[in-house]
Amino acid sequence: MIASEPSPDDRFEMLLRRLITDSVIGGTDDGQHLIARLRRFDLRARSEQLSSQTLQVIASARRLLGDEPASGRTVSGRRGAQ
Repeated sequence: MIASEPSPDDRFEMLLRRLITDSVIGGTDDGQHLIARLRRFDLRARSEQLSSQTLQVIASARRLLGDEPASGRTVSGRRGAQ
């Protein structure tokens, strides 16, 4: 069986995940600037319906930089319940 080449979309997501990971680990970017970029990546990734793996990499990078995504949910899972 011959392994198939990844689709252009798969390659794009792989490159995006690598860029995010390298930026966070390498500290090649100002933290606040990187957080702003990650927020834009998150919005775009959701609108483009990118893979859950890509969304997880973005969320993890934001968490590592101290930027918790605001979900509006509490521990109980209901909005506004405490």
